Amino acid sequence: MPRPRVLLLGDPARHLDDLWSDFQQKFEVIPANLTTHDGFKQALREKRYGDFEAIIKLAVENGTESYPWNADLISHLPSSLKVFAAAGAGFDWLDLDALNERGVAFANSRGAGDTATSDLALYLILSVFRLASYSERAARTGDPETFNRVHLEIGKSAHNPRGHVLGAVGLGAIQKEIARKAVHGLGMKLVYYDVAPADAETEKALGAERVDSLEELARRSDCVSVSVPYMKLTHHLIDEAFFAAMKPGSRIVNTARGPVISQDALIAALKSGKLLSAGLDVHEFEPQVSKELIEMKHVTLTTHIGGVAIETFHEFERLTMTNIDRFLLQGKPLLTPAGKVFAPSSAA
Repeated sequence: MPRPRVLLLGDPARHLDDLWSDFQQKFEVIPANLTTHDGFKQALREKRYGDFEAIIKLAVENGTESYPWNADLISHLPSSLKVFAAAGAGFDWLDLDALNERGVAFANSRGAGDTATSDLALYLILSVFRLASYSERAARTGDPETFNRVHLEIGKSAHNPRGHVLGAVGLGAIQKEIARKAVHGLGMKLVYYDVAPADAETEKALGAERVDSLEELARRSDCVSVSVPYMKLTHHLIDEAFFAAMKPGSRIVNTARGPVISQDALIAALKSGKLLSAGLDVHEFEPQVSKELIEMKHVTLTTHIGGVAIETFHEFERLTMTNIDRFLLQGKPLLTPAGKVFAPSSAA
């Protein structure tokens, strides 16, 4: 019996060699050899890959030449396709509704980067309280006068996180890890806003108090942690009105997606003093970073490295391969389905 055919977007596995070798024994893997979005669409239109039952994307940073996965591109996928498994938790590059309408199940890799992302969020929280990136920038000048001046200046504004209120926008898996580390590691208090309340056990473990609105969360928080999926409903969720409700001299960190926060509103809040500091791993127009934010001494900036750790990459590969194996060969449901849930099928 022929092996099910799997279209590979981007590079083959780089970390889990044994699992990848086993996967190739079970499936016929067809490299897409991507160049551009239009080129990929043309290849699908001309059926250069033939029929295939699955698509696999093993890493976030490659295979992106095919983006965006809009309804037009999706319309050219073969009717044989049953499942698409991709690395990464976010999928704002994909029209998931259009994919599901074609009868195709989708699996992301949520959970793979929870530890790495929550660790980075904790670093950002520490940085916005202690103004660590400003201190590092001063130390890197090599100038003794700057060193001493910034040392004294930071002493007038820096605080310990302990006893301060962390306001969690969203309380999904990553944010729960952020909250756990902030509460039990840094001694912070927790309030949160989420459309779906956490269960009583989680609230008790975190000492968490749910508030009724984003405005109330803004008013109560000394530091806000943003960790929600990016979609139409969360575009500029954190806006001018949110910042206006915050205490003077507050702080914010974002490990979600850049456009969840209005960059213009953020810059205005920092300039006015409503915000003392901000920690941003993601940026509204990344990879372009705001020149104004770059020049702000109390702003910590990183290059969207929340989930960037070797352990995360291992889990991306494991989840994508395992999901396809389960769905096509084992007749088992996807471990990490997103969108409409489809019954597994056997292509073998």
